[in-house]
Amino acid sequence: MFSKLSRSSKIERILVVSLSNIGDVVLTLPVVDILRAAFPAAELYLIVSPKARGLFAENPHITRVIAYDKQAPWHAKLAWFLGLRRLRFDLVVDLRNSMLPFLLNTRTLTRPVCSPAKVHMKQKHLARLALVFDGLDGPVGRSGIAFSAAQHSSVERLVRGWEGYVLVAPGAADPRKRWDAKGFIDVVGHLRWKGKKVVLVGDDKDRPVAACITAAFSEGVLDLCGSTSLIELAGVAARAALAVTNDSGTMHLASYFDRPVIALFGRTDPFFYGPWSTRSVALRKGADVALISPEDVIAEVDKFLC
Repeated sequence: MFSKLSRSSKIERILVVSLSNIGDVVLTLPVVDILRAAFPAAELYLIVSPKARGLFAENPHITRVIAYDKQAPWHAKLAWFLGLRRLRFDLVVDLRNSMLPFLLNTRTLTRPVCSPAKVHMKQKHLARLALVFDGLDGPVGRSGIAFSAAQHSSVERLVRGWEGYVLVAPGAADPRKRWDAKGFIDVVGHLRWKGKKVVLVGDDKDRPVAACITAAFSEGVLDLCGSTSLIELAGVAARAALAVTNDSGTMHLASYFDRPVIALFGRTDPFFYGPWSTRSVALRKGADVALISPEDVIAEVDKFLC
């Protein structure tokens, strides 16, 4: 049950239990990438929350995305579990650290033990995979998020064919993680002065701050807040030359596609949840993100765009 697998192991069906919030789900995708590369012929199932399901629309690398609704009545949860058990997985990697793998009659599974405490969350998930799999070394492709031709075309239309734009994400699920609109206006103004086009992204709740930003500019700033699906948002992030974001799911999407990232942090420690691109910086001056000045961000922008 707790034996370790290798790339030569015979695996026909894999289950990865991911997390709930968009950013947390994205942080688990390096595990999916490794498993897909190691066992290309295996069926791969992924459990996520209902709100994250759209991130995997039309992904050919994932056999089935299974939504778990914690608000569902007990009888629906029981039916959900029994359907899962009938699939008889060869490997279950549970990144929620729950007891679910023990109940699924699985040959190899991750056990609910403590992972390394003082590491970034991406590394913590990889450490959990390492408990059951000897094969983490070596480069792998990105298969956790994939785009169809139609999705590529949709993103191309959304960004009006722009190339080399800077992605700016002024929102965050937690209001305490949001930098103020005036700061973003100053940063976008500097980007426009440097000749960079700017694409604003976020959900419906971010439309007021995006409208405030776009009102300050006559051209070169495109507001997509509330206008993209999750998979389209991922596509917009994947094309960006640079992303300037709050501590948010968009920051993790840009990191997953290895886009340069400048992330603004307050109450959350970026050591554990910061951006993880090859080129990235997390700005933090204390528990209040408002302590970061526009000049602080502009100084980092100039380093990335020099």
